[in-house]
Amino acid sequence: MNREQKIFGVRALYPRLNQPYHFDATANKSMPCSFDTPEAKYECNFIINADQAKDVIKNSIEAFKMAAKPNWQPWAPKSIEELFNADPESDNFILKSVKKTYGEDGNAPKQFLADGSLAPEGFMLTTGSICHAVLTLAPWNYAGRSGVTFRLKAVKVVQLADAPIATDPFANDDKAIMAQAASNVDEFGLPN
Repeated sequence: MNREQKIFGVRALYPRLNQPYHFDATANKSMPCSFDTPEAKYECNFIINADQAKDVIKNSIEAFKMAAKPNWQPWAPKSIEELFNADPESDNFILKSVKKTYGEDGNAPKQFLADGSLAPEGFMLTTGSICHAVLTLAPWNYAGRSGVTFRLKAVKVVQLADAPIATDPFANDDKAIMAQAASNVDEFGLPN
């Protein structure tokens, strides 16, 4: 039996929710793909504090107990670090959430904007955005191991972080071009 967990005021980390992604071994990174690609999924990590981590663990243990069959391996983490990696930039933790597509179109986690409206298709949640999230706590038992997976059901943007600049913002700027010409240097800063 699955249960839901809400977490509030968390920071998004590496969100891939605008479309499905899969790990491409050749590129050695997650790449966009279609919903029917094997292992296609939506994913987003969240930076959570110790109190939030303890609450998620408590509810995960309860969800596991409710779902466990007699032949399942027992599961109960004894520390926060057993379930979450430490955030290297703070005293907080990283919660990893994944939702596989299972080859079905249209089962992406719902994204809501700050005003409560549904985000447009293809909306790009950015790293560093503050949001609320609803997770499905999904207990599992496989190959002699057991645990709880965090499936992202929905996210609401509280404060959208600026997207990183991916292109040269001065490439077509006449003032930048004139300033470069006036300084009598080439594009690499070397004298002409």
